Amino acid sequence: MNYGILFLKIAAVFFCLILVLRILGKREVGELSIFDLVVLLIIADIAALGIDNDEFIIPSYFCVFILVVLQKILSLLLIKVAKFRNIIDGSPTTVVMDGKLLIKNMRKEHYTVDDLVSQMRIEHIMDLDEIKLAILETNGTLSIFRKERFNEIKLPVIMSGQIVKDSLKLLNWDQKQFEERLKKHNIAFKKIIYASLHRNTFYYYYRENKTDPELEGHILELI
Repeated sequence: MNYGILFLKIAAVFFCLILVLRILGKREVGELSIFDLVVLLIIADIAALGIDNDEFIIPSYFCVFILVVLQKILSLLLIKVAKFRNIIDGSPTTVVMDGKLLIKNMRKEHYTVDDLVSQMRIEHIMDLDEIKLAILETNGTLSIFRKERFNEIKLPVIMSGQIVKDSLKLLNWDQKQFEERLKKHNIAFKKIIYASLHRNTFYYYYRENKTDPELEGHILELI
């Protein structure tokens, strides 16, 4: 075995993977979506084949390049098409609200009470009654909002022109009623990039010109 050549192969793969991570624009594995993680695992396997087989070195780098290009194209689609993003990355799930476990949501995500308690300890939370809201993100992390800091619940109800049905249910709003209220105020939800709801108070960002560098927020009482 020529250890010098082996060292060069490993070094080349090492720097290639660093370059790929820089292109993907991610800092930590915990920030990766399922989609990005799958791409990285495939890239790692292909790179390993290049180390084991001299004839596969050039094809392996070509495969890595193709995967990176596909990842960037799909990432753009995920930004542009909200429904496609939900299919690939999934959507966040609320598992605790006002100190109460939402068991149905936990079962849907195969998220156990042990998992929840473990995350609570990491956040230095001793009991559920300290939690105002806990949301299981698409990358598996748990976002926790304490009661001592957040007295009221405000949730996103529209993102990229798509209604967030789960948020409406948690806020005890009927989707048909919600759409009728928006229509009453001449608001087309498909043109809203982001909106949140607190009781009857509707906060929204309505972009008419896609070239605007900044978006101004608006407030409306849905009555």
